[in-house]
Amino acid sequence: MSVRNFFATTVILILLAAASARLQGQVHSSSSYMYLLGEKNTLEHLEFLTSPQIAGRGAGTAQAKEVADYIAEAFASYGLLPLNSINFYQPFELPPPRPSGKRSGGMDAPQGVRKGQQGFNVIGYAPSRNKDAQYIVVGAHFDHIGIHGEKYYPGADDNASGVAGMLEIAKAFGKRFVERNDLNHHIVFVAFDGNNYNLSGSRAFLQKKGIPPHKIACMLNLDQMGSTLTPVGEYTEYLQVLGADKLPPWQKEQLDFANDYFGLGLLIDYTYYGSRQFYDIFYRLSDQQSFTAAGVPALLFTSGITRHTNKESDTVATLSLDVLQRRIELIYRFLWLID
Repeated sequence: MSVRNFFATTVILILLAAASARLQGQVHSSSSYMYLLGEKNTLEHLEFLTSPQIAGRGAGTAQAKEVADYIAEAFASYGLLPLNSINFYQPFELPPPRPSGKRSGGMDAPQGVRKGQQGFNVIGYAPSRNKDAQYIVVGAHFDHIGIHGEKYYPGADDNASGVAGMLEIAKAFGKRFVERNDLNHHIVFVAFDGNNYNLSGSRAFLQKKGIPPHKIACMLNLDQMGSTLTPVGEYTEYLQVLGADKLPPWQKEQLDFANDYFGLGLLIDYTYYGSRQFYDIFYRLSDQQSFTAAGVPALLFTSGITRHTNKESDTVATLSLDVLQRRIELIYRFLWLID
């Protein structure tokens, strides 16, 4: 081996060793706040969000504002900060329902929204120690159908499950920010309103909160991720992940690594049941679409549509809390690794 090749090989080995050491450090440090993520906490969020007093979280209703207050209080208790504001709220005008009475995704539109009525995104922020760092956005929409006619739609899977997961992850990263202040990215947690009104909450976030899309490294969207009723094959302990093709390959590898290393035992399906046509349709139906349209790489984490979707039967009893908890842990571990 020539001297030049020897030194080149030595440098590569040193870099690989350093990268391996950094990864091992991240892996172990990600366990520091796992004690904050628990099924009991997740269940408490789910029960509140689906309770009769909340009446299905219809956008523009007093109940939706009560949910927004609940999330804002949680963000404050986690040590998160408002983003470019004095508080955690981002009000925006909800668009009126389409004349056909249909909402985004082709489902029945919630009733009662009037011209000029407001929705409220709720935004919590854990800044990086580097003010010039890029952003990672973690989002979940909290609005649902509400009351339609005389029917009350609890929306446990769609999308109390995603909100519960986002809140638990926010709690851990808020604690990390307060105690360590060592984040490499600015991490923004957003509870979107207006999902059922043409994704108006996520559109308002991108248009009004002052973060240029090129400054957002990626967006993680948690939407309808608590069920095991539409499994991949016969395997019920799964997670659908859409949009991984838009990420750098190393980030997708981190997701697989976290699943394997921590023994979470989830089958991660990146193909949406192997159907490109349905993949493309489903990927456009939630808030990550607002980000991809702006050129931001975005992942959708979901367990798919079930027979309870947009029905009165979408209750906490239909969810698999154990599998939901493992899905939450996977996203938490993944976020830690890519930060």
